[in-house]
Amino acid sequence: MFSLSLPALGQALVLLCSLTSVLPASAAPTNPDTNTESSSSAIAARAGVPWAARHGLTSAQYQSVFNSFVSSGYRLTYVSGYSYNNDARYAAIWEKSVPYAWTARHGLTSAQYQQAFDSNVAQGYRPKHVDGYAVGNMAYFAAIWDKSPAPGNGAWVARHGLTSAQYQAEVDKWVGQGFRIAHVSGYADGGQARYAALFERPSDNYAWVARHGLTSAQYQQAFNTYTSQGYRPVKVSGYVVGGVDYYAAIWDKAPSPGWVARHGLTSAQYQAEVDKWVGQGYRLTVVSAYTLGANQDRYAAIFVKG
Repeated sequence: MFSLSLPALGQALVLLCSLTSVLPASAAPTNPDTNTESSSSAIAARAGVPWAARHGLTSAQYQSVFNSFVSSGYRLTYVSGYSYNNDARYAAIWEKSVPYAWTARHGLTSAQYQQAFDSNVAQGYRPKHVDGYAVGNMAYFAAIWDKSPAPGNGAWVARHGLTSAQYQAEVDKWVGQGFRIAHVSGYADGGQARYAALFERPSDNYAWVARHGLTSAQYQQAFNTYTSQGYRPVKVSGYVVGGVDYYAAIWDKAPSPGWVARHGLTSAQYQAEVDKWVGQGYRLTVVSAYTLGANQDRYAAIFVKG
């Protein structure tokens, strides 16, 4: 049920705990300004580096936009798959900076993802992003690999298809060996919650914390608690199991020029937030799309100043 990995050893930083619940559609206050996307498009610059974002794309539209941006020198930095009327949709972020060779795939079954993973790792790539998402009763994956050096001593670990208990066990194992959770994606498979995660050995000593299986209310509470302690959100994954939206997130205490986080947004609200924060100098760094019912798409996002 779970696979993908490259082993490593080390020391631990801050541990991860888990809860169980769903998150509300609200946002937690932070520092202002962000820039990113417009309903179905947005192009902006980060410290002179152009970037672009799109959402609400069918698989064919996503491929077309992907091809267009790549041909213009952009690389994919974030992608989130979700379902709309039982059809796959995508939200994504690109940046016009290609420091390392990279490759990306979407619409992969678990077996296809494992095959792509094995093939890419054999060619010297490592996973930078993985997103699990459900369409109908099946789980699919979208992922990004590149040839950038891993932080710390270069060790990394990847897992997918984990139950909540298996995920917690992997967290305990790898954090105990000095790894940090670099990325987590929650998703449904056969009506059950599953998790995909990437672990890396950090090259810094910033405190961090992570939670998963949070309801909207629990997520908001955790958000408020951690931000009041000086943490900032760096990753958030919204996912729906049994008609309820849940959240998995990571916070850390690394310095930040300013940030804004939102969740539970409708498409119109998401677009409004994008327009607002992009207009104030922020850029979109994280977008997670998920669907309540058949066609109530929702978005969680993180914007960073600069």
